[in-house]
Amino acid sequence: MRQDAQQNRQKILTTANQLFREHTAADVTMAQLARAAQVGVGTLYRNFPTKGDLFLALAYDQLGSYVRQQRAYLATHPVDRAALKHALKGYLAFRENRYQVLPKGSLEPASQYYQRSDYQDLVDLFAELIHGVDPHLAPAVVTFKTDLLIAFLRSDSYALQRDVRHYSETEILNQLMTLLFPVTE
Repeated sequence: MRQDAQQNRQKILTTANQLFREHTAADVTMAQLARAAQVGVGTLYRNFPTKGDLFLALAYDQLGSYVRQQRAYLATHPVDRAALKHALKGYLAFRENRYQVLPKGSLEPASQYYQRSDYQDLVDLFAELIHGVDPHLAPAVVTFKTDLLIAFLRSDSYALQRDVRHYSETEILNQLMTLLFPVTE
């Protein structure tokens, strides 16, 4: 992608995130977004043919930022229980941002999500952290815990814990640590 096209795309995503924090996503029109991002409507639709495409791109842009931040953290910290808790706290903040800014529910079917490179980046990150917490786990167990953790924190499950169970991010984090990563003596 050309540099100017990439800059326009990023400008649109940044502006959309800002607008969706100020107004509900449903209340922001594509024309308003184009104006606020200072790009033409044609440029906006070339990048994101539908609002759903924009929502999905915004979610994956935020996920990519989260993974990069955690990788930077791990470059200077040991891969241990504290790093896992740090990463989960950051992931819950990512989920909370999605919960607040984007429409509720999954933006794409799980079968598509699990095929994306973004998903694999997240799997690799969590698998490294889980292995760091318990290096004696068999690779299949690390993979299972990783998949379970990510599935539990998908949009639908996260919304259930927030809306129906009324758990805070901290309570969810504590439950995850207790359930999936108990301290053993």
